Amino acid sequence: MFRLAPRLTPLEARAIRLALEYVGPSIAAESHTPLDRVRRKLEETFGRFELAQSPQPRAEGDDEGLVKTLSDGIDSHRLVEIEYLKEGEETPSTRLVEPYSFDREPPVWRVHTWDRTSGGARTYRLDRMRSAQLSEQTFEPREGFDPNYLRDPRIARVWYSPVIARWKLERGARPLADKAAVADIAFKTADWIVGEILHDRGEAVIIEPAELRTTLTKRAAELVRELKLARVRART
Repeated sequence: MFRLAPRLTPLEARAIRLALEYVGPSIAAESHTPLDRVRRKLEETFGRFELAQSPQPRAEGDDEGLVKTLSDGIDSHRLVEIEYLKEGEETPSTRLVEPYSFDREPPVWRVHTWDRTSGGARTYRLDRMRSAQLSEQTFEPREGFDPNYLRDPRIARVWYSPVIARWKLERGARPLADKAAVADIAFKTADWIVGEILHDRGEAVIIEPAELRTTLTKRAAELVRELKLARVRART
């Protein structure tokens, strides 16, 4: 028992979230206790640990439903409307996609698509999907479009400040002595990697390739003008 609930780090909170998702049902079954009560006991001990960036647990079997819907879309060339929670966002967005193929990258499944909402190739993790609905609208497979477009990708080396390094370590970044981190990120399009860096709000820097640094600088300057920002903190 604690006088006050200890504050969890995001990594610890995700660990508890994953434990509830994967082993929570067996714990509840063995103790003849509803899963909601197991969760409530943990929250009483550790405090609430719901994180906007953590995928919400889904009922068992939901992945199979998503795979079936997307597979039907692939086989029949039908559009699929997905509800997707992007990392770092608090609410899911709805996207209309042309599904092409699946890819297994343990421990998650991914689906390669052409996203009509954003107008480009996108890969989505199934564990971040809230729903998938098959549309009656069909599509013609795009000539020259490689659904495995992340094969033979380019690599960008990215530095992360100590402010966000601990979260990036969860995704494979390597720690540095000054508590910063560095990672080699696979990417296919400059727009995607630039968007990822900008999403980190000044706490990430592209080390190489050099031409990406130029592209990022130009895009950041455009955003400053579009958003009419007077003061901007920059890292070099």
